Amino acid sequence: MRRPVLLFLILNLAIVAFLIHSVWTLLSLLVVDGSEDAISRAELPAPGSDLIDGRPQIIPKIIHQTYINESIPEVWQEPQKSCIELHKDWEYKLWTDAASREFIAAEYPWFLETFDNYEFPIQRADSIRYFVLAHYGG
Repeated sequence: MRRPVLLFLILNLAIVAFLIHSVWTLLSLLVVDGSEDAISRAELPAPGSDLIDGRPQIIPKIIHQTYINESIPEVWQEPQKSCIELHKDWEYKLWTDAASREFIAAEYPWFLETFDNYEFPIQRADSIRYFVLAHYGG
């Protein structure tokens, strides 16, 4: 075999090996049977069962809402009200910009400088959601 052809084949083999290595995790998903992780119907309690209320709450019953201030626009007041009324036994927390900053300053002071230096307010709103859920759950 001529040398250029051999180099061409080796180079192609190396490229194919690199590509397979890069996507190996995705390729392995083609043969993984996910049914072993599925929750069967037998494991689910029936609606209205005592097992539902008797189990410990993994996700606390807290509804978090973020907004600039406490003056929720009229178009969102009805959905907000209905959500609260449908979940009477849940705690409701409204996170305003000021309350969000106070929370970060008190609970995560190492992040306050980053929080204050976000260019856009939506970045603060997005980040407070992660911190609040990590802290309280909900």
